[in-house]
Amino acid sequence: MTHLTPRAGARAPASLALLFSLVLTACGGGGDNAVQSNSPAPAPVASSPTAPTPEPGPSASSPSPAAPSPSAGSPSPAPSPSAGTPSPSPTPTPSPSPSPVETPAPPPPPASGAALVTTGNPFADAALYTDPDYGKKVAQSLTRVTAGSADATLVKAAAAFPTAVWLDRLAAIDGAKASGGAMGLADHLDAAVAQQKAASGTGALMPLAITIVVYDLPDRDCAAYASNGELSSANNGLATYKTQYIDRIAEIVARPAYAGLRIVAVVEPDSYPNMITNLSVPACANVNQKQVYVQGIQYALAKLSATKNVYLYLDIAHSGWLGWDDNRQKAVQGFKALVQGATPSGRLDIIRGFASNTANYTPLDEPFFNGDDPIVDPSKTTGFYEWNRGVDELTFIDKLRTEFTAAGFPSTLSFIVDTSRNGWGGPARPTGAAPDVDDMRIDRRAHRGNWCNVKDTGIGERPRANPDASRSYLDAYVFIKPPGDSDGTSDSTANTPNAEGKRFDMKCGSTIVDSLPNAPHAGQWFHDQFLMLLRNAHPVLK
Repeated sequence: MTHLTPRAGARAPASLALLFSLVLTACGGGGDNAVQSNSPAPAPVASSPTAPTPEPGPSASSPSPAAPSPSAGSPSPAPSPSAGTPSPSPTPTPSPSPSPVETPAPPPPPASGAALVTTGNPFADAALYTDPDYGKKVAQSLTRVTAGSADATLVKAAAAFPTAVWLDRLAAIDGAKASGGAMGLADHLDAAVAQQKAASGTGALMPLAITIVVYDLPDRDCAAYASNGELSSANNGLATYKTQYIDRIAEIVARPAYAGLRIVAVVEPDSYPNMITNLSVPACANVNQKQVYVQGIQYALAKLSATKNVYLYLDIAHSGWLGWDDNRQKAVQGFKALVQGATPSGRLDIIRGFASNTANYTPLDEPFFNGDDPIVDPSKTTGFYEWNRGVDELTFIDKLRTEFTAAGFPSTLSFIVDTSRNGWGGPARPTGAAPDVDDMRIDRRAHRGNWCNVKDTGIGERPRANPDASRSYLDAYVFIKPPGDSDGTSDSTANTPNAEGKRFDMKCGSTIVDSLPNAPHAGQWFHDQFLMLLRNAHPVLK
């Protein structure tokens, strides 16, 4: 998937406001395969005046510039985990093999009497599913650290992390458990039911939330290479997506055996923001013209929302991508059209809300500054923020919530934030304010658009419901991207897509100062990165 931020001085050949307007028109109408809506498409959003664009920022002449355009030359995907057997880091360190990590017990049960199915926050009062396949990957890392060491303690703690289950290709739906491979969707739901029963003991059955990621659009990640996927719109990919992917997922989650689970679905990470901010890229222009992403997402929303215990969060990228005021406001109109087009009545309440920061590294909070002029002005102390006042994820979702509800979304609209890799702990973490923002920002990347296996990062806030009493619309912190799953290979010779459509992306290579070396393909287990994330966790992992 692609997380984009503007490169210094980069601009698209056309106004981003115009690009958003074109996409809004596409969202309201469909081709023959579209989920039809009786509601009219929203009017195109008018473009704000465009300011000049000196180096290094996209618009340094005014603190409120026209929407800067992400550069297609510096895509920032965060590819999905692979459901296949995890592969070790290319340079393992032999060590004695201790006993494998036992399958972790479910998290402590919620308060007795909580309803199994809710119309509110699906994470509230619920146990969180722990993926046995993730536990196996963690167990693999335990064999590669010294028994009784500090690293061994950290690895054992990680075995209890609740992580999302990625359905990133057709084969992931069935899995290959019978032959010793990865679990399929029904296997995971069966395991969730078993964990729910174990958490409940002899008392009344208690709620359990399991998170799945719907991620297999045709022509996926149109502006990147690390995880393009298996389906092509040129080869009937949209029809395959609907009938062999979404329909199958919808049938499984609707089975009576799973009616007591709270099934959270994160829908198509970054696909829509990827497209609308990269229309200068031919592949993205093509999926926009054919309405591939729009029709696919609308179909998924319509089908999955029909099951009452499925809770939909549509991915909304992150603050380093849509944080600029103009970008964000136009995105709100685009997402409104997208959601309205999923049903004939144009309902906006078919989604629970939005997921931000999926598989990215943007901090929840920059503790020593806000996004005011001296911080974001690239002519001052840094070019890192390029007039983007959305310096962190909490600022981003606060503004989005206000703007979405003002646009007509219901007051119940909520957010989840992926905190699996945005802790930024360790010795390099700043401890106080400084005259130069580069000396006090906890996001230590050289460029905010660097996304691939980023160095010096750490586990963030642990998954939990209602984490912030001041933000009732923040449903949960979650680990959507399982810590330890690679973002993409650093092997610059891997230019032919593998069976899962994954290949080398330049943002994962040795020319990017922030990227770790010796990285395997996207989704494969990256032991070195896993240990780094645990050691640099913030709050500290114990």
